[in-house]
Amino acid sequence: MLRHTALAAACITAAALVAQRTPSTATDDALANLRRAMAQKQPVSRKTFGTASVAAAVTAFARVAAVDASGGATAGGAYLLRAKERYNARVTEGAKAYKKSSDLAALFAEKDGALDDLEAAGFLLANAFRINSTQNPDKILQVQKFKAFKKDADACAALLKKKKKTDAAAAYDASLVSLDAYLSSVGL
Repeated sequence: MLRHTALAAACITAAALVAQRTPSTATDDALANLRRAMAQKQPVSRKTFGTASVAAAVTAFARVAAVDASGGATAGGAYLLRAKERYNARVTEGAKAYKKSSDLAALFAEKDGALDDLEAAGFLLANAFRINSTQNPDKILQVQKFKAFKKDADACAALLKKKKKTDAAAAYDASLVSLDAYLSSVGL
């Protein structure tokens, strides 16, 4: 009897932990039924214990797949949702500063400024769209669009170093187009 009670407690604990991740009335009902069955002082047969445990586990784990299907490097972990939220703000601020810049030389000369933050957070945000950890980041559409923007921005910076302001302005305009394409691909 002690072994049955220990197994029931382990199933209830596991189901409760899963239920904390995926709140649903079906999971709560299954756990309540299992607890009610265990609270009754009747002897628990293997059949009723097994049926109740399987029902609780199936109900609890069935909802996990729907909740965790967000995509990303860890195959849909909650971390990626937080990462996307965190990088969205940084990318949005960097993109605003990049688009509003009237002095290109100052924009590209500034270290640890809006452009550097945009480039760092932009790649991380694009990479957060991975489906699984084995996927090559270069095959992700958002990463490709970010790299196109980075290439255009780097071309603009190189032209500014060579003192070719008219060519740099044209490269800046091209980088604005690729930045808009990137922002639309990540949903901003």
